[in-house]
Amino acid sequence: MTIMPNHSTAAIALVLCSSAAFAQGATPPSSGVGFNSVAQALAELKSRPGVSITTTKPDAWIIISESSGMSVWSFTPESHYAYPAVVHRDLRIGSDGNLSVEMRGLCEAEKEPCDKLMKEFETMNTQMREQVQNRLKGRTGKQ
Repeated sequence: MTIMPNHSTAAIALVLCSSAAFAQGATPPSSGVGFNSVAQALAELKSRPGVSITTTKPDAWIIISESSGMSVWSFTPESHYAYPAVVHRDLRIGSDGNLSVEMRGLCEAEKEPCDKLMKEFETMNTQMREQVQNRLKGRTGKQ
């Protein structure tokens, strides 16, 4: 399995909450997510104060957002081809106003499904960055 690392505005939260979630393969504990297993990550994150936990419908992804809204954990459902897996995304806004997404994952499935998810996730992150940048440009009048 491989490791693929990669505004505190309402626009970012909206895009995160409306996006489908995917995960990436990694070998614990060097995955960078800070947990030795997907199950450990889920249990410990659920017990953290101030987190928001939602389950998407109808696909049943578990999404955990930390209190800042800039750090989001996405857990695959049991029915997913890369189960069990989790991806952690941190959103950052640079001094130039550009949004970046730092992504780390832990996937306990085979390498091929984990790699497939990473490609899907990278595509989703690119789309999210474009949507947020467009919304921010619209708010500031920049074109």
